[in-house]
Amino acid sequence: MTSGLMNARKPDWPVWLMVGATGFGGPAGQIAILHREIVERRQWLGEEEFLAALKVCMLLPGPEAQQLATYAGWRRGGIAGGLVAGTLFVVPGALLVTALAWLHAAGGSWPLVAAAFAGTRPAVVALVALAAWRIGRKSVRSPASVVVLLAALAALACGVAFPLVVIAAGLVGVVVPGQGATAAAASAPAGSGSRSNAVRHAVAVATVAAIIWAACYGFVSVTHAAGGRGGAVARLFTSTTLLSLGGAYAVVPWALDESVARGWLDADERFTALAMGEATPGPLILVVTFIGFMAGWKAAPVAALQAGFEGAAVATLFAFLPSFAMILGLAPFVRSIHPASWLGRAMTAVGAAVVAAIVLLAVKLAAAALVPEGSIDPLAVVVALGSAAALLAGRASTPVVVAAAAAIGVLASLVH
Repeated sequence: MTSGLMNARKPDWPVWLMVGATGFGGPAGQIAILHREIVERRQWLGEEEFLAALKVCMLLPGPEAQQLATYAGWRRGGIAGGLVAGTLFVVPGALLVTALAWLHAAGGSWPLVAAAFAGTRPAVVALVALAAWRIGRKSVRSPASVVVLLAALAALACGVAFPLVVIAAGLVGVVVPGQGATAAAASAPAGSGSRSNAVRHAVAVATVAAIIWAACYGFVSVTHAAGGRGGAVARLFTSTTLLSLGGAYAVVPWALDESVARGWLDADERFTALAMGEATPGPLILVVTFIGFMAGWKAAPVAALQAGFEGAAVATLFAFLPSFAMILGLAPFVRSIHPASWLGRAMTAVGAAVVAAIVLLAVKLAAAALVPEGSIDPLAVVVALGSAAALLAGRASTPVVVAAAAAIGVLASLVH
């Protein structure tokens, strides 16, 4: 009996919780942590399967690192294992963002809290500008990509909706000859039996996910969650995930603009949302948790705290439901899927449109943070340049840079 206990497999959940709590550094950092823990240390996945799963997750909408963790959990323990892994990857960051959102909302009239959040604005400008540069180097590598970028930038600046720009860019990528050699078309697992089983699995997961989405949507609508905004929050952030081809930054600018237009955020709160998403563990898409909290908080002044928590929960749930459905549905196919050439071209074009959206966001944020009220703020410019230099040199992590900027904001308020 003692031998049986000694040989019992340790539960996986502490590993997923640890990965979620230490997942700083954006998708690259999170994927590196996953590789170290599940390939190098524990050998739950082989190198080849890890890379195959990563490629599929990068092609799907939604946060690729969270989907990769979900796939690894599925390989360990089926659907239940995938749900546990993907959920614990998100929970630490979601809870932290919710707590910070409450601090922001409740402490808006506290001078030092307001100064701290204001101090992060120049750092956020640096973070967004570097994201545009980092993603642009990978996505804009040909004359055709440059044309798509410029056209997308012009369309977005003229007010064309981001979803339409993404669709147009994807269609251009499909019809315009792409770079690189032809790739094999997607293929199902070998063998008619395994193929039919995998298809049945995908259909079952999609059906159950649709039922769960509908039930949750009906519940938040009927109960008037988040001060009556629960249904609108659910619809927006389901769309946010489905449009996030190429990473969270593909759609975060659009989600922020939509939230400002709906009155859920003030224009200046875009800085706070991005600062929280960048400085906390977990996917950047957790920006929606902050937006959901603020949407509920502002909708129900009498019960603001409850409505805020409900808004944060609804936003987080509906942002990640599609991600779970897609990766768990496709899990049996992962080791045999190869991106087809048309899909690769479409993704390249969408990537160029994403860079345009990030550039436009960086310009808007820079104008608000560095040139407030029409005059240059020298301290803000210094903080923005210092943040960019520290991040480029690799001398400080994103949370440290954001915290330092907040501290500078507090000190500046005390001096003045």
